[in-house]
Amino acid sequence: MPETEFTPKPQTPANVASAVLDAIEAQPDAFNMNHWARLPEGLPLAPTEAPMCGSQLCAAGWAAHLTGWTLVSGEEEAEVTGVDDYGNEYETLANVYAERGGERRMIGDVAAKALGLEPNERLWYTDAPTALKWLGEIAGR
Repeated sequence: MPETEFTPKPQTPANVASAVLDAIEAQPDAFNMNHWARLPEGLPLAPTEAPMCGSQLCAAGWAAHLTGWTLVSGEEEAEVTGVDDYGNEYETLANVYAERGGERRMIGDVAAKALGLEPNERLWYTDAPTALKWLGEIAGR
């Protein structure tokens, strides 16, 4: 799989969406809306690394990865923070999550914040063409 140049930690929702679209275009085989983050051998994916061969990330996984979060996909569950449809945080267990500086969060919640979505806007529970269309709208493309 070719190396991909990522924009370092895009800051605005439009820049995040644009970076996600660029990453998906560069590595289309690593894009799959059926998995938050499916990582070969359960190895974490650091934000400075390109996904290794066999990795699959949904749009949310790409957004979390490109904004400086390490993605974890393993056998063991860990306590993570989630956000409900009303913006309230709660603790839960997950074996797929984003981690940064000792903080563990649900990938979809990290991505929603980075893309400027409301807590109840769930672009992740859709098909690939619809997700790509929404990302294009956020990016202004």
